[in-house]
Formats: sequence, C-alpha cells, structure tokens
Amino acid sequence: MRSKIDPNGRTFTEQARRDQITACAIELVAEIGYPKTSIGKIAELAGVAKSVVLYYFSTKDELVNTLAQEIFGAAVPVMVPAIEAEETAGGKLRAYILSNGEFIHTHRNHALAMLDMWTSYRSTTGQRLDQVMAEAAAHKPLQEDSSALDLAAIFELGQRTGEFRAFAVLPMTIAVRQAIDGAVIQSSRDPGFDVPRYCEELVTIFDLATRR
Repeated sequence: MRSKIDPNGRTFTEQARRDQITACAIELVAEIGYPKTSIGKIAELAGVAKSVVLYYFSTKDELVNTLAQEIFGAAVPVMVPAIEAEETAGGKLRAYILSNGEFIHTHRNHALAMLDMWTSYRSTTGQRLDQVMAEAAAHKPLQEDSSALDLAAIFELGQRTGEFRAFAVLPMTIAVRQAIDGAVIQSSRDPGFDVPRYCEELVTIFDLATRR
C-alpha cells in the first residue's frame, strides 16, 4: 500500500525524502557556495544515490528554484506577522528590519545560501535568480501574505501619511536591503556575529534617514 498522499500529489515518504534533499542542498550551498555545489555532493550528504536526487530535481535549475522558494517560505512566517502587527509605516519598517535579522539569526544556513545563490547563480539560459523566481511566481504565485514584505510599499505608505520625508523610494529600498545583506556577509565571516544587535542599529539609522 502506498503512503498517504500530500496536497502536492506526493506520498508523505516522497515528500520527506524531497525535504531531506532540499535541506542538504541548503546546507551545502551555505557551506561551500553555489558554484561548488553539485548533484553528486548533495546526494553524498543526503546518503542517497545521485539518481534519487535527479528523481526529485531533474535539473540544477529546478533545484535552485526550489531552494529559493523554500528559503522564502521559511522567512514569511517569521517576518510577516511582525510587520502586519504594526500600524504605522515607521513601525512596519522597524519590524521588517528586526524580523529579517531574527530570520538571519535563527536560519543562518538559509540566509547564507540565499545570498550566495542571489549573487552567483545563473540559469542555463543566463537568467539571475530573481528572474527565475519571477517566472515561477507567474505560474504559481507565492503566499498571498508575502505582500507585507514589499519594502517599497512601506516607504510609499509612510510618504502618503506624512510620516516619512520625501525621498526616492528605490535608492532607499536598495540601501535597506544591502544593509541587511551586510549582516549575512558578516555572519559568513564570523559565525558569532550579533545579527540582532546589528539590526537594532540599522533601525536607528533608517529611522533617522526616513523621518520628516
């Protein structure tokens, strides 16, 4: 008798094996970087044959997209409730930065793997990870509540309500994201780096940068 089927059409046994392979892939990318991660190394870490990995992920592009979706999906329940609990734009910005820091702190491998793939991955057709994810989302939208993670929308809200000063939203959005990514980079160099404390300082910096 086959194991029970999950909503994705896989048996629970198959889903558990797929999750194991995904977790091993995230660990490898975080440890040795995407360019050095191979299907063979993932199979070795997972303790399965290479053919088993290929059964679940026929191409490395498919695997990378799955990893990105897994990492993004893990961040949503950490960040979204914190952001949505705030009513003001300033509160949402603070929650965005601090909850992102919490995710980096508690999901270090996820954060390291995502940043490495974001900067070094190219698909077989030359697309960057954000382009691949955008295409995938067009066919299978991400969680509806992920809209709370739109940093530009937080800045636009603050400008509409008069809470934030007038500034160009795109540069400010890039500045916040790059500053948060800096925590991941530093964490890759120093596993003991205090990410939450660093993000507390970022809150002060960007409060001063955005307030009227």
